[in-house]
Parts: sequence; C-alpha cells; structure tokens
Amino acid sequence: MFRHLPFDVKSEENSSVPDGAPTSDVALVAAAAAGSHDAFRALLEPIERDLHLLCYRMMGSLHDAQDVLQEAKIRAWKALPGYRGRASFGTWMYRVATNASLDALRSRRRRFLPQDLGSARDPELGLGHQRDDIPWLEPYPDSLLPSEDPHTALELRESVRLAFIELLQLLPPRQRAVLILRDVLDWSGAEVAAALSTSIAAVNSALQRARATLGGRRRGEPRSSVSTNLSTARAAMADRYVRAWEAGDIDAIVDMLAEEATHAMPPWPAWFVGRETLKTVYAAYPIWHGQPRPGLFRIVPVPLNGELGFAEYCRDGPSDPFRALALTIAVLSDDGSSIAEKISFVDAGLFPLMGLPGTLD
Repeated sequence: MFRHLPFDVKSEENSSVPDGAPTSDVALVAAAAAGSHDAFRALLEPIERDLHLLCYRMMGSLHDAQDVLQEAKIRAWKALPGYRGRASFGTWMYRVATNASLDALRSRRRRFLPQDLGSARDPELGLGHQRDDIPWLEPYPDSLLPSEDPHTALELRESVRLAFIELLQLLPPRQRAVLILRDVLDWSGAEVAAALSTSIAAVNSALQRARATLGGRRRGEPRSSVSTNLSTARAAMADRYVRAWEAGDIDAIVDMLAEEATHAMPPWPAWFVGRETLKTVYAAYPIWHGQPRPGLFRIVPVPLNGELGFAEYCRDGPSDPFRALALTIAVLSDDGSSIAEKISFVDAGLFPLMGLPGTLD
C-alpha cells in the first residue's frame, strides 16, 4: 500500500450518495451540476494537486499534465448533469482524468531520457546537436505535490522519482494506468475495472504484465537518497552545489561527484559518465568563454521529483540579468556523500510552469 486518496474510494454499485461524503460535498455537486462554476471549483480544490500528479505520472510531462488536467476538467463540467453519485466526486474525477490521459496518449510517443537512446558520449566530441524532435521526460517540482504528513510525504516523493516515471514509459498506456491505480494509489481490482470500463480479470492480467515488464521493481523500495536520516547531508550538498557553481570553481564542482557519476542534458541526446569526463565537459561550457569564473551562474535550490534539485540561471556578463537555463535533478549516492547522477533539463519554458521567474537581477 503506497498512499491513500484524500477521499473514500467506493465502487459504482454503492449507494446513490457517496459513502461518508460530507453533506456540503453533496450540495456542491448539485450546485455544480446546476451550473455553478464556484461550486465546481470548490469541489476540485481539495483534489486538484492529486489529479495533476496522476496526469504527470501517466504522461511523463509537466506540459502534458497541465493540458490533460484541463481537458479532464472540461469533460467533468460537461458530464456533471449526468453524474449520479454512485461513487464519490473525487473517485469520479480520478476516472475522468485517467481516461483523459489514456486518450491523450493515443497520439503521443513515449518520453525519453538520453540514456534510453544510446551509449555514453566521448567528451572530446562535446554535446553535439539538440534534438527537439524527441519527446523528453520532464521534471516535477516537489512544491506541487499534495500536502501530506511527514511519513506519507516520503512515500509520495518515492512515487514521483524520475527513475519510476521513466520506468512507467516502458508500459503501454492501459498497463501504465492499471499499475498507477493499483500499486501507487492502492485501488482494488474492482475499482480499477470500473474506472477503465473493463473486467477485473483484464485488470489483473494487465497488472501482471506491467509488473513483469518492470522486472519486479516496485516503486515502494526504500531510497536512502530521500531518507529523512540524510536531510543534513542533502542540505550540505545543496549548499556546496550552489557555492561551487556560483564561484565557477570547476574543481569544487567535480569534487561533489561520485567516481562514476553520470550527467544527461536533454534536449541534447548526449550523456556522459565519470568524474574526469564531466570535468572536461563542464570546463568546455561556452558560457565560460574559455575561462571558468565566478558571477556567471545563479543557482536556486528547488526540490524536484523527490530528489535534490536546482533552478539554474546564467548570464553573459556582469551587467546582464541572469536568465533561466536549466532545471537539474541531482541524485545522491546511498550515503549522501556525493552526487551519483545528474539530469539537467535545459528548457526555460519549464520555469513558469513551476512558478519560477524567467530572469533574476
């Protein structure tokens, strides 16, 4: 069991009023069905972050999650007059959002990270060319996660780790939906079957195939990099990271890395392995104009996908503003003493979706 929904999950065969639903929710549903936009917003507000996260898990993209959630809201608004309350409004909205995601995935390719496309690149060849034609995975800010108690928050961060989102991309859309609803949200087979308009046997079969595809890896496996016991190490690493990049100190930047650390930077399909390799790559960044030095980077810690994360800004000269450059996820080693993996999403368009400014003074 990974986490519970913030509302009761009941099957469509239950009573005409959601079991245990507050009277105010029943009244809000009636008002919304009668055309009240305020009532509809009030119904959505407590579950909107949960729905957004569901869409992100399904789509692997923050942009697509926004679009699909908006489509789900439109569908729900149009369908409200026919809503009979055989399940709670929240459960019903989950079904609408899941099916909106499945419909969207019919016209979209799976999303990738550079490691999915080939072997590591020789640093002497540089980054190569950007590939904007490839649908890349996108990060998710912890600030958008639903508010939870500390124990549940840890489980929630586990369920949004980029490694798990990447694994989901290996699954066909319906298997992906079944795995999320069963193994992440802890729905029963009957509830998933009702949501997807299929049989319990079909759900169980899809779940078995999905688990087999993922090689038995379960999202709930402990991750020391997000353990509360490593909070001090995480804070210390964040401070080191900010100071090293803002100082333009290549040696300090490299000293944070594990010996076999990896770094990928979509939309470049290239990725690199090894501390010395990455030292060569970093020192050759065009922003340095041949000489790494302080004052060209501004780094803001922003937790992403349950891991250490940073919003990275850069500028050409001392009189220029810092402009959005990349969002970087830094996965720590098991003991928190070094960075084992970095993924930098070089896409300034992600910043406003996360409530981050495009420029800093």
